[in-house]
Amino acid sequence: MNKLLLILFSIIGLSACNNSDQDQDSIKAEINTYRVEIVELENKIHTLEKLLSDSNATATEGRILVGTQTIVHEPFTHYLDVTGNVEAVTEAFISPEINGLIKSVNVKDGDYVTTGHIIAIIETDITQNTINEVKTQLALAQTVYDKQKELWDQKIGSEIQYLQAKANKESIEKKLITLDTQLKMATIRAPFDGVVETVFQKNGEIGSPGRQLIHLVNIKNLLVTADLSESYLPSIHPGDMATIKFSTFPDLLLSEPIKVIGSVINPNNRTIKIQIPIDNKTNELIPNVIANIRLIDQHIDSAFVIPSIVVKNDALGNSYIYLISEENDVLFAKKQYIKTGKSYGNQTMVIEGLKKNDQLIVGGYNLVKNGSKLRTK
Repeated sequence: MNKLLLILFSIIGLSACNNSDQDQDSIKAEINTYRVEIVELENKIHTLEKLLSDSNATATEGRILVGTQTIVHEPFTHYLDVTGNVEAVTEAFISPEINGLIKSVNVKDGDYVTTGHIIAIIETDITQNTINEVKTQLALAQTVYDKQKELWDQKIGSEIQYLQAKANKESIEKKLITLDTQLKMATIRAPFDGVVETVFQKNGEIGSPGRQLIHLVNIKNLLVTADLSESYLPSIHPGDMATIKFSTFPDLLLSEPIKVIGSVINPNNRTIKIQIPIDNKTNELIPNVIANIRLIDQHIDSAFVIPSIVVKNDALGNSYIYLISEENDVLFAKKQYIKTGKSYGNQTMVIEGLKKNDQLIVGGYNLVKNGSKLRTK
């Protein structure tokens, strides 16, 4: 290229010097001569460049292009992903404690009630009338008892008469206490703070013990429960933190400790139940929402971690990978057997078979075999 520039400069110089001595035809002839020389030089340059390109192609002919990863120590965490369910800690199907006509239901679906709030009343006219009768009976029994006691204290009359009067009075008193209790049972109160989920009966229907009247749920304090395989028992403990996500509420992420790990394994599916209390401050969550729980069952600060996809297995089930080996400035694929630990996602921990700064083939790993010639990106 420098020679081309020299020729051009020569043309310009000669033109300037000889312009006065040469006519136009001779100048044009000389220019054509130099142009021919330029073309010849360009052809030579092109030929040399082609030779150089062919030489490089020959040097890399048959070599497989691969990508590599340098093996270094890095942290490795193995997670357990399990599906759980949100449950209410406090939930009740409330029924009347006595038989009777439902006089009034004072709540409707969706109402929030506090502890002690009157939610329904059972008709009490019969009970009240009975109480009035018993009170009359008690007044008479009290009078008889007082008279008998006065006579007995004076050693008048028989002891049996005194004891009968006393027993009759006490029996009526107990009956009155029972009736008063029944009267209180007719007023049904909320046993805890919560939301009325469903009202099952209406005014005028007959209420009875065991027949559901109201479904009451406290959604402030909830519980996430899940069934965990018994094989994970050695690595999971109460107090371990759990990350909880909800498909229904994708923006909600909770981190809460495991509160309870069950004491009995379910023989049907070999699982054990775990419980994670959560505080539903915003009332966003509701019972029976599906929860996705992630637990850490192993964490290592320094380990060899490789992409799971590059690990292959031979006919005997032994795991191996391909490393890069260099000999006489030529790169080769080297088959390396390894012992793997746990895997999570696309990461696998290698326990044996690797050392720091090994070059692992991660790109084009499916194209190579032991001894393949390589070239790197």
